[in-house]
Amino acid sequence: MHNDRVTRRVLPALAAVAALVLAGCGGGSGSSTPSAAGSDSASSSQGSPSGPSPSASESRTVVDGVTLTAQGSELKVGQTARVSWRPDQKTVGVIAVSVTKLVRMPISAFSDWRLNAATQRSTPYFVHATVRNIGRSDLSGQPVPLYLLDQRNTLLQASTFQASYAACPSRPLPAKFTRSKRTSVCLVYFAPDHGRLVAISFRPSQSFQAITWTGPLAKPGKHHH
Repeated sequence: MHNDRVTRRVLPALAAVAALVLAGCGGGSGSSTPSAAGSDSASSSQGSPSGPSPSASESRTVVDGVTLTAQGSELKVGQTARVSWRPDQKTVGVIAVSVTKLVRMPISAFSDWRLNAATQRSTPYFVHATVRNIGRSDLSGQPVPLYLLDQRNTLLQASTFQASYAACPSRPLPAKFTRSKRTSVCLVYFAPDHGRLVAISFRPSQSFQAITWTGPLAKPGKHHH
């Protein structure tokens, strides 16, 4: 049994394709209230259900001297949000992030990869974004806190790869990503069961009213980068 033929057929595998059950559309978790999922009037003051709620201005907070984009903001591709989140217990991240391009890809873009049956039935998307560190924390190696919202109101995490994927690396923030550093990223998402991208979402917690980006889907190039 010679190994040459075998090794040639070994394909790299996806390290993770995960749905984050954060959106919880009518979810069954007893600890969280479903009100944050689907209601436009998601505000704690229930006095006036109609009209824009005054909480939009109240939700503007300042972290590390940066005025953050209001929760619930609906942005177009190309627009920038200033957001803050806790990637871990000791770190507060503050970034200016802009989703710059959305690309729906054919599953054949991953023909060199070993995909399980569920992934083969999914719709891949490349999401391009720029990130600038405008806070005081070192964000080296932290995941980019953007999620794909699909038509089932589920938030999907970006996938990671066990080997490099040059077309869209889908990697965390780079090393030495300290204050004022800027990077461009390309993230890969797989929407299950031929799913559809509705928006790209920044929603670090269940209680946070998501900031979303929407825009047209670009056509993939021959070798997308």
